[in-house]
Amino acid sequence: MQIRTKTILSVLIVILALSGCYLYIFIHQQRENRQLIIDNNKIRARTLIATVADRLSQQYRGRIQGLIYSRRDIVQLFAGRERRRLFKAILPVFKQLRREDKYFSHINFVLPDNSLFLQIDKPGQNEEGCACFPKVTDGVSGPRMASGFEDDCYGLDFFIVQPVYEQKKYIGSMSFGIRIDEFLDALREKLDLPVALFLTGARLDKDALKNHAALPIGGGVIYAYNDPFFTGNAQRLHIRNENQTLDTKNGVYDVFTSYVIKNIQGREIGRIIQALDVTRLVESQRRDLFRLIVITLALLAVATVILYFSFNTILGRIGELNDRLRGKNEELRRAGEQLEALVEKRTAELEETNRHLKEEVRRRQEANRALHCSVHEWQSTFDAISDPVTILDRNLVIVIANKAAHELLSPDGGEVVGRNCYTLFAAGSEPCQNCPASAASYDGVSHEQKIEHNYLGKTFIVSCSPIVDGKEILGFVHTARDITKEKNLKKQLVQAQKMEAIATLAGGIAHDFNNILGAILGNADLLLYRIPPPRQDNGSAPAGDPGITLQDVRVNLQAIKK
Repeated sequence: MQIRTKTILSVLIVILALSGCYLYIFIHQQRENRQLIIDNNKIRARTLIATVADRLSQQYRGRIQGLIYSRRDIVQLFAGRERRRLFKAILPVFKQLRREDKYFSHINFVLPDNSLFLQIDKPGQNEEGCACFPKVTDGVSGPRMASGFEDDCYGLDFFIVQPVYEQKKYIGSMSFGIRIDEFLDALREKLDLPVALFLTGARLDKDALKNHAALPIGGGVIYAYNDPFFTGNAQRLHIRNENQTLDTKNGVYDVFTSYVIKNIQGREIGRIIQALDVTRLVESQRRDLFRLIVITLALLAVATVILYFSFNTILGRIGELNDRLRGKNEELRRAGEQLEALVEKRTAELEETNRHLKEEVRRRQEANRALHCSVHEWQSTFDAISDPVTILDRNLVIVIANKAAHELLSPDGGEVVGRNCYTLFAAGSEPCQNCPASAASYDGVSHEQKIEHNYLGKTFIVSCSPIVDGKEILGFVHTARDITKEKNLKKQLVQAQKMEAIATLAGGIAHDFNNILGAILGNADLLLYRIPPPRQDNGSAPAGDPGITLQDVRVNLQAIKK
């Protein structure tokens, strides 16, 4: 196959693939649009049915409760099980409700065992009513008001059930029934779509079949309510399918279930079915699809003609490009030879450069080893200093600390580097009051200060020397010399000197007292010697100096005092 044919076929295949993708997207989008319309109608139908159900529940709950509380005679007749009198009493109420609401179906009285006592659905009918009444109160936990859908022998109705008590005793329940027609008519009026009712397993009424009101289909009965669409196409419906498209002589319709009807026990008893006329939408889709196919075919034809007649020009251009390419290849070959020579030259230069680099690497490795040894020696020397020495940055954060500093500040092996010096020395949150680092950062010279750190229980001579790079202070060398022992020895020496001074003073005072006491004792002895003793019994004269008198003693005492 020639290259021209291959190229044209390839382009046509690409165009067909793109058209097919666009066609698929177009059809998928149309289906989504139709489904969106159906979903919107479903939401509207469910909302409308819920609104009607709430309205009916609120409307008739009040009526049925008011009837029970205001007409005690009806309650008493029901409690006494007097069917005929109860029928006559409730019949006017039924007629009034029927006049007010054409959809009002019947009134039921149900016994506690859930059996039907009385049903009124037609004025003047037999008051015993229908015998196939459903158990609408099943599933209710105790007698209480309830509402919901139920099917009986007369069709599908909406029930409002109210328990009835007589003297606080449960005697049964009373219920109002409203035909499903009210819901269907509301749907027809608001949505303007064909509506039908499908009952699951419903009994077929012969009169309804004769009047074409009900049509049997698989699994149940569909009530078309004389709607021409559902009357003519009921047998073609597949109710269990969520959506179904029917092509009729009047147009194309999408049939869907807009509402699933469940009884009070939650069992499905029927469905409300609607049909959406999508004829215009389908026709528009078909027209758009036809246009797309025509455009695709026209595009294929135009592309074929253009490619066919333009291929010679393209081939000529390709030939010129091939000639130019051969010339460029020749130039590239010559440039390659020149490049090989240049590569050989550059390779030799690179080998020489590599040799120099290896030599440089060797010298740097030797320098690194020497630097490592120097650092190790410096660290050993730094750790050999007995005083705690640390290198601080400008924020007084420890950058390097020797072994003595680690042992002093972190005896338990904790981290020292990266913490503030005043945190480790004084357990403070700010620099010490007399920190020499502040003065050193101010004038750029070393300062020394005696600081007592109560946190460590020691006294240090702290020295801070600034580390200067030009005019900028990078940090400080912080040295703390422990003088706690010297301070204690000095205190002991001062105490000893004080004790020695006290002893010397005490000795001097004692010597002075001895001198004074010697004079006192001597004078006392002289006085004792000169005072005559008392006379003896034999009358002999006393010994001593007879010349001293009492006046002399007083004078001598005054002299001693002075």
